[in-house]
Amino acid sequence: MITFFMLSMFGQALIQRSLANIAREFAISQRSLRSLMILNFFAIVFFATITESAVALWLFFGILLISLKFFPEIFRIFLLQRLSRAVIPMLDHLILGIQAGKSFRQSLHMAIETQSGWQRNQLREIYNSIVTSENMIAPKSARIKDLLEELREVDRSQSRTLDQVKALRRQCKVEENFRRRSGQVTQQIKMQAIIVTALYGALLAFVFVQFGFTPHRFLILGSLFMFILGLIIIFSVGRRIKWKV
Repeated sequence: MITFFMLSMFGQALIQRSLANIAREFAISQRSLRSLMILNFFAIVFFATITESAVALWLFFGILLISLKFFPEIFRIFLLQRLSRAVIPMLDHLILGIQAGKSFRQSLHMAIETQSGWQRNQLREIYNSIVTSENMIAPKSARIKDLLEELREVDRSQSRTLDQVKALRRQCKVEENFRRRSGQVTQQIKMQAIIVTALYGALLAFVFVQFGFTPHRFLILGSLFMFILGLIIIFSVGRRIKWKV
């Protein structure tokens, strides 16, 4: 019993550490992080009460840790979409700042600070790279690297800054419209993934009610692992599709 308890606490510590890393990476508030950790604690307690097998408990922890390992990659897809939509409002604030008589860098800093959370952290990398003249953008943020190069050219030119920013804004608007239309191509696949997830959840609930969890725990956890892996593959393939304007 003591060994089972120690395994539960050790697994919970690993999961909470993964959650803390995700919260730092995506600028999740401390309040949301506490809610996730509390939910994780009760989920582990519930699972520990319905099973007495240490192997099943470690398998449960393994599935959670693997899911949390790949979760940032999936979550980043949706955040990058939000970041793309935040570029044009940021450029609008940048244009207003320049029109108000402020310098390009001052206007850029003020425009970035109007954003929040993960988007603001990513956009701050642009300002820091321009000020320090160093490439500080991680390779995973290709969208930000492209925007950085455009804004860096504007900063270097020191002439007709307002016109260049307006031209960049028009270019980003055209690209956003194209991405929105091309996104309709993959929308059907996403809807099918949602429907399959709902059907799988309903089937999983039926199995719990009719047959119980403990007698079939390895089959259930194995199917859950394969299902999550399938979703990861679907979204990973969709992310690798390159659209050109």
